[in-house]
Amino acid sequence: MHGCQRPEALERVADRRPDVVLLDVMMPGMSGFEVCRRIRADPETATLPIVMVTALQEMADRVQALEAGADDFLAKPVDDVEVVARVRSLVRVKRQRDALDQAYSDLKKVESMRDSLTAMLVHDLRTPLTTILGPLEMLQTGQFGQLDDTQREIIAMSTRSGYRLLGLVNELLDVSKMEGGEMTLRRALVDLPPVVDAALEQVARLNQSDAADVQCDLPPDLPPVQADEDLLCRVLINLVGNALKFTSANGIVHLSAERCEVGPERLMPAPEGSTAEGSNPNEPRAAMIINVRDTGEGIPPEDQERIFEKFGQVESRKAGHKMSTGLGLAFCRLAVEAHGGRIWVESTLSEGSNFRFTLPL
Repeated sequence: MHGCQRPEALERVADRRPDVVLLDVMMPGMSGFEVCRRIRADPETATLPIVMVTALQEMADRVQALEAGADDFLAKPVDDVEVVARVRSLVRVKRQRDALDQAYSDLKKVESMRDSLTAMLVHDLRTPLTTILGPLEMLQTGQFGQLDDTQREIIAMSTRSGYRLLGLVNELLDVSKMEGGEMTLRRALVDLPPVVDAALEQVARLNQSDAADVQCDLPPDLPPVQADEDLLCRVLINLVGNALKFTSANGIVHLSAERCEVGPERLMPAPEGSTAEGSNPNEPRAAMIINVRDTGEGIPPEDQERIFEKFGQVESRKAGHKMSTGLGLAFCRLAVEAHGGRIWVESTLSEGSNFRFTLPL
């Protein structure tokens, strides 16, 4: 860039996208340091390799060159062999970075196509599913004649499976909407006990009669929470249903809640400007903690974060095969975080797991 006007040089960099920029530090007007900072400030040129050519020898000047964003520097008088070697090295690095960027871009395109295909398939699945479930429920209620015990059991099993599949379809849609920021929460002041009752009723409807015992312990003085009632109910359905899935028939699933003060690591950061004036974001904040504890086989420590990822799986120690947690826990994480809370699990192998999540008050 030595020998041309600095604005013109910046325009050339933006237009031509060179593989490497050799930049003289000592220039009239705008210094090489400033040119370097401007190249780095532009997202389109931020990753271009920059070599500063300088006659400065002091360590402070070299540090300033690196702080301005230079990848390397050469001291005058410049040795031609050294210049070629440095440039070749940086060009090689740039091409590797460009290849990674292209691979990442291709991966994002494939992921976008997959998500679009998933959304299309999910939308197409909902209509036939609801068409199947309607007649099954009519059969259960005896509208087409009385059923014997075997027929009732077969229809009940088919209905439960259908509703599980419909729940998975809805979760796929909701996870996609939440990840894309397309879901709007309908917040209102919600009393927790009626939501818990509705969730447990739905869970009982979808699970076998020989499932583990579900116990509930809610203090009478629980404050209401600002929440989307439907999403909160579905989080509880997922957590309790998941606990029942991995707990034997003679086990216990226990649901409880309490109001307490929690540290910032247990809540999402408050939106900028929403905290009271003078408040310390690192101070404990009032929250509701809801617990769903089971006496199942527990979750290995290395899997306790992964289970909240989309399509996360854990290995069953007893069954010896992969047990998919589906999308339920990924949905729970996204829904809880959308409310400003956090979800996590505390688990001990052979003793059980306690899934806990917070809702800010």
